[in-house]
Amino acid sequence: MDINVLAFLVPAGITACFLPLSDASSFVILYIVTSVYFSGVMVRLMLVLAPAACILSGIALSEAFDVFTGSIKFQLPGISRNSQIDVRDTSSAGVVTQDDGVKTDKNEESLKERPSKKNKKKERENAEKALIKPPLEKRLLVLPLEASVISLLLLVLLGAFYVVHCVWAAAEAYSAPSIVLTSHTNNGLHVFDDFREAYAWLSHNTEVDDKVASWWDYGYQTTAMANRTVIVDNNTWNNTHIATVGTAMSSPEKAAWEIFHSLDVKYVLVVFGGLVGYPSDDINKFLWMVRIGGGVFPHIKEPDYLRDGQYRIDSQATPTMLNCLMYKLCYYRFVETDGQGFDRVRKTEIGKKHFKLTHFEEVFTTHHWMVRLYKLKPPKNRIRGKTKKSKTKASSTTGSKGSGKRNPWQ
Repeated sequence: MDINVLAFLVPAGITACFLPLSDASSFVILYIVTSVYFSGVMVRLMLVLAPAACILSGIALSEAFDVFTGSIKFQLPGISRNSQIDVRDTSSAGVVTQDDGVKTDKNEESLKERPSKKNKKKERENAEKALIKPPLEKRLLVLPLEASVISLLLLVLLGAFYVVHCVWAAAEAYSAPSIVLTSHTNNGLHVFDDFREAYAWLSHNTEVDDKVASWWDYGYQTTAMANRTVIVDNNTWNNTHIATVGTAMSSPEKAAWEIFHSLDVKYVLVVFGGLVGYPSDDINKFLWMVRIGGGVFPHIKEPDYLRDGQYRIDSQATPTMLNCLMYKLCYYRFVETDGQGFDRVRKTEIGKKHFKLTHFEEVFTTHHWMVRLYKLKPPKNRIRGKTKKSKTKASSTTGSKGSGKRNPWQ
């Protein structure tokens, strides 16, 4: 969608650069090859591909215009006559120059034999043939007049439609903010304000020193909109931190709580699009959390989350997938929305519908369920509970031995 028709013009431009091949054209070819490779590796490098694609497309259009306009000029009546007159003039001029050369030769070599009239006629005919020969060869490469005119009109229309496409893409894809999303339905334009709503809640209902854990895609937004500290952000310079967050999201609830607690995290933010059909949610990005986390922490293994080579969240999903933190935070109470738990992005019902959270507490969910916020529960004082329980057991045993009656206050 980004380069549109340039994808078809770039190969033609590469072909034109080889005819003829020079240092400048070699540089352009290397430029487009490297930019195509790196944009294929990382989609954000489309910015590198765009200038190279424009240069090659411009070369292709320039060569096409030269061919079509040259064919039209050669076949127009007035222009063709002028070209013939020019050819005759040049032929006569060539003969005159040859005659002048012959005269000088005569003056220098007066003792040599004078050429006959037949030889002079032959020389003139050969000179005229040599000068008329290039237009004849050129005529063989000329396209039909109608085809040339139609091709020129098509190229002009192609450029006009491409301008319209660029204006549309700039308005729809690049001018809208990533915080506020819009969708066009039969009822008109619908606005999804969930991101701003979630960041506003964080800004007004959490402490300034609280840390928020989320995938790195939302780091800059959380810092700018909510003014809260994040563990990872869009800078992505610290691969270990990103792998730690990915490992926590891929781990069971208890292990994830321990990881976040060690990082002094108070809130966890997840993006979920299963209710409204938003495809760029954390479930679709979950495979990268597993891969990046497994690259640093070997106990995270991608095959544990795959069923028949796919990430599945339905009844065929693996137990590791159904018990990981990302699944639980996204699909917690999701069955309450429609009674079935149907995910509109994955087009299927979720596998595990009814479950409770032990170490996390839901504190806020936006209007369209696109952003969900959870708070880490404080650690339980298990040692104190054990000693208290042991004391009650000891007192109950001593009381039963001493009196044989049950204490009603215990």
